[in-house]
Amino acid sequence: MALDRRPRASEGRILVLRLLPWLLLIGLIGALSYLRLLDLRLSPLRAQARTLLEQGIALTGSELADLSRSALVLGQMPAIGVAAASADTSAMASALLAHARASPRHAEISWIDEHGRERVRTEHLDGMALLATSSTLRRPAQMPWLAHFADLLPAEARFSPLGREGGRHTLRAASPVYDAAGRLRGMVVIQHDLQAMMARLARRKQPALEPLRLYDSEGRAVSIAEPQPLAMRDPELWRMLQEQGRGRRELDAGMWHFQDFLPAEPGAGRLAMQPWFFVAHVPRDSVEPLRHASAWQCLLACTAAFGLAVLLVRRQRRTEVERERLLADLQTNHRALAEAKAGADDALRRLRQLQDELVQAEKLASLGLLVAGVAHELNTPLGSARMTASTLVRRLGEAERELGGTALPAPVARLLERQRAGLDIIAHGLERASQVIRLFKQLAVDRGAVERRRFELDEVLQDVRRLLVPRLGSEAPPRPVPVSLHIASGAGLVLDSYPGPLGQVVENLIGNALMHAFDPPPPGLMQGSIRVLCRVDPAGGDSDDERHDHRPDELAIEVIDDGCGIDPLVLPRIFDPFFTTRRGRGGTGIGLHLCHHFCTQVLGGRLLVETCPGEGSRFIVRIPLRAP
Repeated sequence: MALDRRPRASEGRILVLRLLPWLLLIGLIGALSYLRLLDLRLSPLRAQARTLLEQGIALTGSELADLSRSALVLGQMPAIGVAAASADTSAMASALLAHARASPRHAEISWIDEHGRERVRTEHLDGMALLATSSTLRRPAQMPWLAHFADLLPAEARFSPLGREGGRHTLRAASPVYDAAGRLRGMVVIQHDLQAMMARLARRKQPALEPLRLYDSEGRAVSIAEPQPLAMRDPELWRMLQEQGRGRRELDAGMWHFQDFLPAEPGAGRLAMQPWFFVAHVPRDSVEPLRHASAWQCLLACTAAFGLAVLLVRRQRRTEVERERLLADLQTNHRALAEAKAGADDALRRLRQLQDELVQAEKLASLGLLVAGVAHELNTPLGSARMTASTLVRRLGEAERELGGTALPAPVARLLERQRAGLDIIAHGLERASQVIRLFKQLAVDRGAVERRRFELDEVLQDVRRLLVPRLGSEAPPRPVPVSLHIASGAGLVLDSYPGPLGQVVENLIGNALMHAFDPPPPGLMQGSIRVLCRVDPAGGDSDDERHDHRPDELAIEVIDDGCGIDPLVLPRIFDPFFTTRRGRGGTGIGLHLCHHFCTQVLGGRLLVETCPGEGSRFIVRIPLRAP
């Protein structure tokens, strides 16, 4: 039972871990879907709120435009100008009373003279326009709003801040009065009752919205009665009104859309009036059902999606379990096949290696027979020719000594001189031919034709040094730059190999550097150098990481020069037989091929090269300490 419960608990944990990303993804998508669905459902309410704001602003703007036009008409009416010029209160009263009867929405119309005294005032009582008695006319101290009209300009209508008188919100508009001579004769002030405008605003309702609210610059409600200013009742909304001017706020208690309204544009040299604020409120009762409906719909969709995810995960897990079982069987069969394949590959590799060795042996045997035959056929005539040439040179010298100081005819002297020059050319050519024949013979050298023994590496290096000293001395042919040779000591390193081919490889590599590396020399090089370094590396240590292995069974000999390097186009062919870049200038194309042949076929190693044009080359000889 315990063994049965453990796999079930493990399967349960796997299912929970698999479902956790689905749960997070479905939750995130559900939250985003809820916000999007709620936004779509609230969009009509927002549109209604914006429409209500636009209607209220349009209605208020039209009302204030009418009030401004009325003030301008009164201020520029000729009858009022004449009455003000003559200080005829009766004529002024008749003119104002006639206008008041035509405009019942104006609560009061007053004429205030240039000294700030109210001279005439009309009032509306019970729907009738009447003149105020002289005893009720206001004194300047009773009219603090006059300070807002102190700097009226000609043909200007200006509003005062909202006021509250007798429980009603009032707004005054004033326009200056001038006589025919252009002298200021006071102003006409219209006190407008906003109650009718507020009633019209209240009638402009939208479904699911509260009536539009209007607040003055102090946060006092104008359209409805509120016990406290907005700044005290809702400080956050009042701050948003002050800072943004237009926008919306959405909370659990509902949505508020607001926009500021400037009653009048500022005139020249004056500041704008403090703005009013319209607020459209969508109550919580209108928003909450939409939120609940959106939440339930998204919750049901997320539940269905999670159930589908559970089914998919369980089906996927059953498929994985079956696949794991099949994979286990397949891996068992694969291991058996791999073992059989490894045995077959190993046998095939050994067979191919033997085949390659046989092919290479046949090639070398054919090359050896060919070279041996050519060398044998050429050695006899070359030997006879060299002996004849040396005999002629010796006898020509004896003849010159016998003649001594005897004066010879000019033709005879020229003949002898030409004969000596020709014999020198013949001797030099025969010597070069002999060198080539010797190189051909070296191609035919195999492991059975050379001596294998234990020897110290330093013996071979010292022999190479002695052979190369004449080529670097004062009697050596001139070079573009002088070259110095530094060969490291190999004392203590004992090899069981073929010293002859190894010495030939080192000598040929140094000779190749002397011939090619410094002709022409790199720019700025005044003294060339060739270095020979020796070290013991782990078997197969071509890289720096492999050199840290502690199996010292491979010798690495590096021949390094700081010459001109090898052209990348030439590099792939440098080990090909008879390939040379100095054809006709002493190059035979056999030296590097011999080095590669000895390293791979006789010494059982390999020959590597690293080069950079203009910076020099590095030839690396890697051979086992014990030749195969």
